[in-house]
Amino acid sequence: MDLLRAILMLFVVLDPPGNAPLFHYFTKDLDSTSRVRTVRMSIIVATIVLTFFAILGEAILNYFGITINDFRIAGGVVLFIYAVLGLLGKSLAEEVSLEDVAIVPLAIPLLAGPGAITAVVYLRYVAGLHITLLSIAVNMVLTWILLENGEKLLRVLGRRGSTALDKVMSMLLAAYAVAMIREGVEGIIASIGGS
Repeated sequence: MDLLRAILMLFVVLDPPGNAPLFHYFTKDLDSTSRVRTVRMSIIVATIVLTFFAILGEAILNYFGITINDFRIAGGVVLFIYAVLGLLGKSLAEEVSLEDVAIVPLAIPLLAGPGAITAVVYLRYVAGLHITLLSIAVNMVLTWILLENGEKLLRVLGRRGSTALDKVMSMLLAAYAVAMIREGVEGIIASIGGS
């Protein structure tokens, strides 16, 4: 697999354009400086996590007996909790610290989630370590550019539009969380049936 295909594969999994509204949702109560700092911190953490799994992922998961399906279920539960807080009108900035939001859920599982972890472990073995690390680096730069410019969305939407988007994103986040949990459960059932 060449570098371009590896970059495209990881870009599709990371889906920064699709994650941009979610990043807006989680940082809407922060000022401009804090929002930029949160995005940058989440990019750094996600890069570290994906690099770690590219190098040692399969060995670590096997050692602890953790599967990607376990990651899917855990990530889904975390996102579902955040979705419920949003639907209840709780400000995430009041519930958790800036660092907490940047790490969970922005870096993990929205960026460095089960899909991205699976992709880098797969790329490590089909494309080699160097191509995998380069594809991570390129994708994180692209993701950073797309997410850091998400503040422009706020200006376009205005206050009422932003409030409406928050509720819609809470429902979509809840549905996404349920889908992650379902995929994890289906994967576990399939692995039990296949063994």
